[in-house]
Amino acid sequence: MSQKGEKYARRMERRVDKLEQDVAAITTEQTTQGVRISAVEDDLAVYRAAVSARELKQAAAEIKAAKERRTARAAERERKARRRNKVLAFIALALFVAVCVVMVAKAYSEEPAAEPAAPEASAAPAAPAAILPAELLFTAAAEEEYMEDPQEAEKIEEALLAQGYFSLAVPMPYEWQDYMRTYCEEYGCPYPLALAVAQTESNFDMAAVGASGEVGIMQLNPGPGGSYHAEIQAATGLDPTTASGNIAGGCYKLGLYLAKYGNAEKAAMAYNMGEGGARSAWDSGITSTDYSKAVKEAMETWECTVNAWGGV
Repeated sequence: MSQKGEKYARRMERRVDKLEQDVAAITTEQTTQGVRISAVEDDLAVYRAAVSARELKQAAAEIKAAKERRTARAAERERKARRRNKVLAFIALALFVAVCVVMVAKAYSEEPAAEPAAPEASAAPAAPAAILPAELLFTAAAEEEYMEDPQEAEKIEEALLAQGYFSLAVPMPYEWQDYMRTYCEEYGCPYPLALAVAQTESNFDMAAVGASGEVGIMQLNPGPGGSYHAEIQAATGLDPTTASGNIAGGCYKLGLYLAKYGNAEKAAMAYNMGEGGARSAWDSGITSTDYSKAVKEAMETWECTVNAWGGV
């Protein structure tokens, strides 16, 4: 081969080497880009999964909230029905007493010679007896109309106030007093005890918030991650951050502790310190605290104030 041919061959060989290097560099870059694309796709999959999880969580929360609203509405309907039945019982008793008074008065006012008229007098009470069941039988539509009528609601409040079921001495709206009466009866908590705890805890202030996040009239502690509130809501079916749910939760806990420990002062200690703290105090010989003494004193005052009504 001539010198010129050898020179050409070496030049071509260098070009081939350069092309091979370029091809290798391109291949390396493609591999790198492929890895990057794969990483982006993985990140996108994770993002999509996170979005789906949030959507599922949101949907679950909405379903739970809807269920809680239905439960609260059912509890409110039941409370109204109980309140209505109490009023109707008062009305029925008043009518019965009035009929008896009329019968006795008529019997004493009649002359002995008028004995043939006695059957008519004895038959006179039949009319109210026929009327009472009709008044006590409410259809669903009639109940809604009855409860939504402001004048009827005012009459109910006046009747319950006159009977001592409501009290002007209790610094709560009548509706909240009704909640407390109802849930005290349901959970076995004396009404004066619930009033005493509400007074000691928050002075009946629904907006009160404690140092550990306790909320409402009864100062219910939410607990770690809201676990205590969740437990109360599971037991009562009501949200402890609402007035009805807060009162129901407090009455539930007091009734539970009263049944466990036998007296109001121990129940108050467990309510204030938690059951573990209260047991530790009892094991150390401590049977009362400033808190339990305050609750006991307030309860004795409320017993004299509100127990004129015979319902609790």
